Amino acid sequence: MQIVCILGKKVVLICVLLGILTTVQSQLFASTGPKKCHDVCPMGYRVVCALDVLDGCLRSFASSCVMRMYNCKYQKDYRIVAERACEFITNDELQRLKI
Repeated sequence: MQIVCILGKKVVLICVLLGILTTVQSQLFASTGPKKCHDVCPMGYRVVCALDVLDGCLRSFASSCVMRMYNCKYQKDYRIVAERACEFITNDELQRLKI
């Protein structure tokens, strides 16, 4: 953004301040832009079963890191309910999850 200033010291000072405010505002807007998600997780494979609290879906993830990455990328809210694949959770355990 270009600001043209003429007419004395007061106007120049106002223009300088406007230029600084514009720069600060653009930097603040850039930092509040789209959220950056991680795209790499450690090689460890510790399967977890997670529940999406918004829609009640269960899903197995290779690790808690992979789950967090998925949540960030797809704006989901999966939370770990078991330290194993969802396929190995019994019906009794499902009843206790309070879905």
